[in-house]
Amino acid sequence: MLENWDSWTLGKVLTLLLTLGILMSWLQITVWHHRGKFHKWQMWIPVFALPFFALTSFLVVVFPYSWAGWLQTIMCSLVIVAGLYGGILHIGAIAGRTGGFRYENLQVGPPFVLPFTVAAFGVIQLFNLWY
Repeated sequence: MLENWDSWTLGKVLTLLLTLGILMSWLQITVWHHRGKFHKWQMWIPVFALPFFALTSFLVVVFPYSWAGWLQTIMCSLVIVAGLYGGILHIGAIAGRTGGFRYENLQVGPPFVLPFTVAAFGVIQLFNLWY
């Protein structure tokens, strides 16, 4: 599929839109983790991983060759794992708040949906890339 990207197909447009979405998510995640003072080393994972994910996504559009596709596949896999891990950490942080896992803690705790959204970006890009 990657070798025949000669024009602006739907795959290229979706990849660019996902790249934009990842960059916007990265900015918000960086602000929130900075607000949290990076008190856990795991908070640095999306801050470093998402720009590389966006870069490899852009490379797939600019250089539609097998090596770029495999590089993007590796980054998608890492982002999926990191997003799931982050979601587990966020849910654990919410559950560790006073009162446990309650609706009020969902509102004031870390956004538990955002890491899963990042993982979903990786899954969507994998489908976009290989199907």
